[in-house]
Amino acid sequence: MSFTSLGLTRRAGLGALAMTSLGALVACARGSRSSTSTSSPTTTVGEGYTRHTDLAYADPVGRAHLLDLYVPTGPAGVEGPFPVVIFQAGSAFGSDDTKNATSDLSGATTAEALATRWAPHGYAVVGLNVRSSSQARFPAQVHDVKAAIRYLRAHADEYRLDRNSFATMGTSSGGWGAVMAGVTADDADFEGDLGHPSESGAVQAVVDLFGPTDFLTMDEHRLPGGQKHDPASSPESRLMGFAIQSDPAATARANPAAYVTAQSPPIWISHGTKDPLVPYNQSQILFRAYHSAGAPATFTLVHDAVHTDAYLAGTDPVPAVTVHTTTGGHLTRSETPAPTFDVIRAFLDEHLKR
Repeated sequence: MSFTSLGLTRRAGLGALAMTSLGALVACARGSRSSTSTSSPTTTVGEGYTRHTDLAYADPVGRAHLLDLYVPTGPAGVEGPFPVVIFQAGSAFGSDDTKNATSDLSGATTAEALATRWAPHGYAVVGLNVRSSSQARFPAQVHDVKAAIRYLRAHADEYRLDRNSFATMGTSSGGWGAVMAGVTADDADFEGDLGHPSESGAVQAVVDLFGPTDFLTMDEHRLPGGQKHDPASSPESRLMGFAIQSDPAATARANPAAYVTAQSPPIWISHGTKDPLVPYNQSQILFRAYHSAGAPATFTLVHDAVHTDAYLAGTDPVPAVTVHTTTGGHLTRSETPAPTFDVIRAFLDEHLKR
């Protein structure tokens, strides 16, 4: 069965989507929530979890290298160890403080909201800050995610974490970071030197919500009026440190699809067909790489959705979707299930052996 027959070619006639505020959004992400100071760690009790705030997984850089850890306190009798979901919100690579904030660039999900939903089911949740593109260039952001994973494994006993059940998850640029960390396990170029070298930076599952994949093809598929990615001022060019098309070989190093193998962790992807910031072909590319490698993947194409994950809350109206699944190179398509937080948790339950 071909990708064309599965509706994976670019749909014509999506129409123009006015994006007059795009420049302001990206500029806001570059400078917002960034600080030159850090806070001391604190511990608070929420509904169903204990939150450890501002844990430094490496020497802080502004607000980068800090994480919030939400450890389940219920239901009664559940003592751990708990599987871990490390969540990174998007910011067009422009903010060093996204671990409990949302914007029009990130979608609606926060680590705290995930903890509220998933801690009662026995999941520890992490909100992660990594360095912004103004603080460090690629691949520093991947090094940061790997350092956080190693830090959490090194402290697994202290926080009752299951060191064998880790997942990365993110929206937009945070989705890219989640995928890059997931598909480059044990790749020395992406491990960095930020601490705990004896621990593994590998994860057992990945959730990617409308993240970029191949920077070099984004403008080819952008919607009318959508974000431009080739200019030197674009989020991707700022991440790389040069206009991305000026050095395609170097830019290609940031394409997670290039690192997918049959051993890559299972991935769950969703993307809206009318996303004006990250074209949905980016998720197609990633899914195709998984299919070609024979690794397990689910890709939910959400019809008429923009740069958002608001549909995950499961409220009406239920979006029309096309769900593509590949396992061992076998490709299937269906019109269900609609993407929700419960569907993602079922994916994590399966692959983190809950």
